[in-house]
Amino acid sequence: MLKGENVYTLLKKAEEILKLKGISEPKSDAEVLLSFVLQIKRSKLPIIREQKPTVKHISQYKKYIFRRSKREPVAYITGSVGFMDFEFKISKNVLIPRSETELLIEAALMLAAKEHKKSVLDLCTGSGCIAVSLAKLGNFKNVTASDISKGALDIAKLNARTNAANINFIESNIFNDIGDKKFDIVISNPPYISETEYNSLEPEIGYEPKIALTAKDDGLFFYKEIVSKSSHYLNNDGFIIVELNANKSDEIKQIFLDNLYIDVEIINDYAGLPRILKAKIDNQYLN
Repeated sequence: MLKGENVYTLLKKAEEILKLKGISEPKSDAEVLLSFVLQIKRSKLPIIREQKPTVKHISQYKKYIFRRSKREPVAYITGSVGFMDFEFKISKNVLIPRSETELLIEAALMLAAKEHKKSVLDLCTGSGCIAVSLAKLGNFKNVTASDISKGALDIAKLNARTNAANINFIESNIFNDIGDKKFDIVISNPPYISETEYNSLEPEIGYEPKIALTAKDDGLFFYKEIVSKSSHYLNNDGFIIVELNANKSDEIKQIFLDNLYIDVEIINDYAGLPRILKAKIDNQYLN
């Protein structure tokens, strides 16, 4: 990448570098990173293909391509990601929001509208993408979000401010510091990867906070904790909605059934994998 190169040649060389490093979508990543450097929309790159970026822009782009070639995710390089038509700031204290989690939000919005639910607790909020999306798109009177990580909560609060979302944040290890509050819906995308699974994942995962990914008990720990304690925090006819480890959907469903939840439903993602579980509390077991 040399002085005097135009947008087209920069992109082609970057794509070749990323392809050689085994990046799955080298063209897309090269375009996203160059549009970020130039501070333009990606769709405008073909229009300016003959334009010659400045030496400063080329130098910055080269650094970003090098980082991506080391398998650092694009979202951590740019520091933001689009999700549910909102823009979220991220850091290495939080997971990168993924498209599968949008199904979790859509399920909660549909449920809340149908069942007239007005309060929701987002456990393990991370970047706050779930809580912010629900606060902006739903008709909730109370959206509360919690996380054990102060660093994650700082990012979540920033995302709430920049997206003008009214959310109550609590630093808490699952339910430990929620107090005596009760909610109509408890929602969560908890850590659910087992150590065995973690060791076989793509290199990009190594950049994300392990505490937000892995769980004890073969990845089932947080499901068991949430289910076993949620009766203290749910109103009558309350619901739990969680994102699933698709490899363990049957085991997770059984955890809910064993804890006397009813109407346990699993929703598949766009790839046909079991991705979302929705369950209703049996009122006779509320504490």
